[in-house]
Amino acid sequence: MEALPDGQLIEADDRLAMVFSHYYCIERPADAPPLRRHLMPNYEMLLVFNFGPEVPVKLGNHEYRIRRTAVLGPLQKTLTYDLPGGAELIIVNFTLNGFYRLMRVPMHEFRADDLHHPDLLLDKAGFGDLWTQLAESPNRSDRLNRISDYLQTSVAPIDEAACSLLDTIPYFRNPSLEPVKGVAGTHGLTARSVQQRFQIQLGFTAKEMVRFLRFKRVLAELGKPGPDAPVDWVQLVERFGYHDQPHLIRDFRYYVGLTPRRFLRQLAGGGVCVSPSGRFY
Repeated sequence: MEALPDGQLIEADDRLAMVFSHYYCIERPADAPPLRRHLMPNYEMLLVFNFGPEVPVKLGNHEYRIRRTAVLGPLQKTLTYDLPGGAELIIVNFTLNGFYRLMRVPMHEFRADDLHHPDLLLDKAGFGDLWTQLAESPNRSDRLNRISDYLQTSVAPIDEAACSLLDTIPYFRNPSLEPVKGVAGTHGLTARSVQQRFQIQLGFTAKEMVRFLRFKRVLAELGKPGPDAPVDWVQLVERFGYHDQPHLIRDFRYYVGLTPRRFLRQLAGGGVCVSPSGRFY
C-alpha cells in the first residue's frame, strides 16, 4: 500500500521476509471525518487487527464489517474500505505462500470476495487471544513485535521444493514465455505438479500470475509521479506486451472494474492505494 497521511508502511524484517512483505498501520483522530480508500488488487492475503470502531469494507458485490480480526484475499479485485474517526488498524500483507505456511489451509478453497475470521480457519482461539494481548498494549512497536513473534513461532518451516518454486518468479514476468514448462524443466517437476503447487499454496494459477504481474507493472507505471501529460496508450500497450488497446482495457475492467481513463481520474483524485513492489515481485 502506498503510504497515506493516516498510515505508515513498515517492511518485514529479514527473518519473516518470506512470510509477509509489510505491516500497514493506520491511526486516525477520533474527530476525523470518514475517509474512503480503494486498494488495488495485489493477489495477496491480508490479516487485519482492528482496535478502533468497526470498519466497513466491500469486496466485489459483498459488504462486510471488520470488528477485531479478519482475513481477506487473495485480493484479486479492488478492496474498498471506509475509515471512521478513531480508526486504529494493523494490517499484515502476506507474500507468496506465507499465509499458507501460517494457516496450512489450501489456498484454492478461498474465494476472492470472502472475509474470514482467522480463528475459524484454525479452529482455535489463537488470533483472538493475540488481539487481546495487543489491545492491552497501545504501543505500536510492542504490538508489531508481538505479531512478528507470533508469526515466527507459528509459521511452518520452508518446504525446500516449494521455496525453489517460489524463487522462480522471474519466469512469470514475461507473458511471451510458458513459465510452467520452464519451472517444471528446471526443477524436475511435472507441469501438473507446478500448477497444483500454485493452486494449493497461492490460490491461483501460474497463468493468472503472469497476467497479474504484467498488470501490476502497468499500474506502477501509471502511478509514477511526473509531468501531468497525456498517457501514450499505444506505447504502453507495446511496452507491456498487450495485443492491442482493447486487450489492456479488458484487464482494467477485470481487475479494477474501470476503464483506463476512469482509473486515471480516480488516481488523480486521491484515495487509491497500490501495493508497492516487494522483494519478490
